[in-house]
This record gives sequence, structure tokens and C-alpha cells, in this order.
Amino acid sequence: MTFDAAEPMPGMMLSPMITAISYDADRLVLSVHFQDWPSRDLPWNDAALAGLIGKMPGTAGLSLADVERAVGRLYPAMSDADLGKATDTLLLFLSQNDMLHWWFGTEEQPLCILDPQSRLFSPRFSLGPVPDGVVLSRFAFMRRDGDAVLLENPECHAVLRFTAAGRDLLPVAFAYSASGTAAEAVSSHQAFWHFLWCSGFLEPGATDTPSRQAWDFHDRVFHAGSRSFLGSAPIGMNCRFKDTIAPLLAQKPAMSTRKIDLLRTHDGEATPQSRPLSSVMETRHSVRKPGYFPLCLDDLGVFLWRTASVRGQRSGGGLELLERPMPAGGSIHELEFYIAVHRCDGLEPGLYHYHGGEHALYALPAKPPYVQAIVSRAASGMGQPDILPDCVIVMASRLLRLAWKYQAISYRLSLLHAGVAMETFYLVAEDMGLSPCAVGSGDSALFSLATGLPEDEETAIGEFVLNGRQLTGTAGAGSGTWQ
Repeated sequence: MTFDAAEPMPGMMLSPMITAISYDADRLVLSVHFQDWPSRDLPWNDAALAGLIGKMPGTAGLSLADVERAVGRLYPAMSDADLGKATDTLLLFLSQNDMLHWWFGTEEQPLCILDPQSRLFSPRFSLGPVPDGVVLSRFAFMRRDGDAVLLENPECHAVLRFTAAGRDLLPVAFAYSASGTAAEAVSSHQAFWHFLWCSGFLEPGATDTPSRQAWDFHDRVFHAGSRSFLGSAPIGMNCRFKDTIAPLLAQKPAMSTRKIDLLRTHDGEATPQSRPLSSVMETRHSVRKPGYFPLCLDDLGVFLWRTASVRGQRSGGGLELLERPMPAGGSIHELEFYIAVHRCDGLEPGLYHYHGGEHALYALPAKPPYVQAIVSRAASGMGQPDILPDCVIVMASRLLRLAWKYQAISYRLSLLHAGVAMETFYLVAEDMGLSPCAVGSGDSALFSLATGLPEDEETAIGEFVLNGRQLTGTAGAGSGTWQ
């Protein structure tokens, strides 16, 4: 594509994280020094291209046209097609080494800044003109970040940050296609539409691979946002709220005055049903059908003691940490456990919060229709809407407990912890002869209505059904045995 120097066009600059760059002709390496990352030496055998890279720092850098012309002067015999590919190859190499950021506009006034979110990203300007019928990627979305407006696409690992001067480009980004009803909106900004195409924000409207179809929008955004992409925002342990927000208490205060003490097993004491771990793991399976016998309070108490009880508390890194039979990242244990009871010998139907430190249930003033809806939703999630389980364990995350220490991965960690809890529930239920089944879907809004807790304070992230013991044998209820 040919660019008019007077019109907005693509350009690039060295990453703001680069503090110095130099070329050592004796060693044939390009030395790049970063502000917060380890410096690195890159293999390099072209002093002229090293000089070109040295002209890219600052807020302006060089336009793509200037880079192409400079490469053309270095290799005058190269055809236009090969020149475009050579420029792409050079820029891709720099991108893969965290060296480039991009812009669209002019060197004096960028209209938007394109920040790579991983080494996988680099615009491919050799793609050529924009084909007919392209549309904005179904993974692209717009959001606000402070005073800035961002267009993101987790599939191409890039974030487009619009400057105040570039806000008029937003309608172009959301034009339906380069032809048809949106042609007029795009026609006056062909260069920007081409920039979006080469940067991966557009896609052919009629084609999609089977593997790409498997990704829902929210899954792709969540995956990209909670994995460690080089060059992206801080991720992992950084205690970013250390000086601004007090950490949550490790154990919540009692949520009511109606306390039900539970049976427990003593440390080191095996229950009569205990078998070798290998045997339990091999026979563990989901049991969707409620037990012949209702779940009983004593079994529920022993089950919770062996899985979710708090065995100790200590301090570390500014946080209160817990010890439980199941593991959790940083020993933070942000999960809370609620029991929605449909039938349980010794316990009235209703919603209960499990206090792990006291090993007790506290009855909550939840309206019966909400409790019934939680149980019914779990039954539907198991594919048997007309057969209600004995109880549903709702796992809720107090996300601030994790986010106080971990940035960008706290929700992912909570989901991992819910998975750990589910496996722990399965193994203990199998060992005790109870009937367990994890539920793949749930309704966080129902949990909020039932408990009165705001979603940003504590939200349901997983459900697990626990039923009573099954009747074994084939001679009928009178002569069968229960386990």
C-alpha cells in the first residue's frame, strides 16, 4: 500500500521500556537494555540496519513508509514485493524481542498507539489490500482504562489505545465491512482500515476454522487476560493493595446466631470406610442419583471436617493464612462454603454457611424459593431436573483475599482452587460411601439473592452435589446393604 506523507499512516517506535541500544560489530550483536527486564544480546550482522533501529526511539519513531524507504536504500536491487516482505521480517524480529510499539497517525500526532501484549504480535503489512467483506474480529472489544479508550483483541495479542485526537476513528473500527452499508464510513479512512486489517483486528466475515469456533468470546478474553504474556500489564504476586487496602480477615465472622455444631474426626483417626488412596481414586465416580438413604448431619459433619475445616491459622506476607486439608495458592484459602439443603436427617432444609474454624454450620435467613432454586439449578446441571439432590455445596470466592497479593490471575486461581476442592470432595465422599457429583454450571445471581452478598464482595464460582449413601445388592430394600 502506498502512503501519502501528508495523510495518517502506520509508524513504529522502540518500546518505552528500552533504555539503551548499541551495536557491537566485532561480536555481531545488538545489545538491548530494558528498564525492568533483563538486557539481552541479539545476533546481528548488519550495521546499517542497526543504525536504522537507533532512529526509532521516543514518542514519534519512524513511519512505515520511512522504514520501507530506508530498507530500500540499503538494498536497491530488491523488488517492491520483496521489500515489503523484508520489512515485515525485520519488524517481526524486533517485535519478537519486545522492542517495538506501533502507532497510526503522523509522527507529530499519533491518533492511536498499538501496544503488543506478547512476542507473538507484529502487524503484517505485506498482507496487501483489505479484501472485500472483512469485519471486525468477533474477539475484539472496546473498554475504558482511566481516561483512555482501548480496542483490544486477545486473539492477536494487541491493545489499541486511542488518543484524544483519534476518537473519530472509533466508528470506523466498528464499521460492519469495507463494502456495502459501511463503505462510506470506511472510505474516508482507508489507511486506518488497512492498519486494522494488518494488525489482526479484522477477519474475513465468512470463514472460521473448527478450532477457532470452539472458543467463545469470554473464554478467549479470560485466557489472554490471566496468562503471562511478555510485555503486558503486571501479572502475578505484587501485593499492589499493600498500602491502600487492608487485607480481608482469613475467616469471616459468624453470619447468624443459629449455630449447628458438627461431628468431626480426630487427627490421624481413620473412618471405618477408609481405603488406600489408590483404591479410592480408581473407584471414584460421579453419582447423580440421590442415595437410598438421605444424607445425615453426622456424615455431612465428618465430610466437611475432612475436606474444608480450618486446622490452623498463621500470618505471612501481610496476610492471615489458613491451613486446610486441601491446598490453595499462598495458603490464602479465599473460598467459602455454603450448603443448600433439600433433605438431610438432623438438619432442616435451608441455606447454611460453613465456618471452618469452628467446624459449625450457621443457618442463614435465605428465602426458601432461593434455596430451592439453587438445588433445582444443580439438578438441571446434572441433566435430571426432576430429581432433586440432598444438598448442594456452593463454593464462593472472596476475590479480594487473592487480589490483594496476586494481580491479573486472582480469578483464575480461584477457579483452580474450586477444581482442587471438587477433587477433594470426590475422594472423601467416595471413601465415606456417599454419592458425589460436580456440577458444571450454576447461577451466581441466585447466590447473591439468597445471601444478600454483593457479587464483587463474594460470588459463587462452583457447585458440588452431595447425596446420601446408596443401597447395594439386588434383593430389594429389605435385604440390601448400604454403604
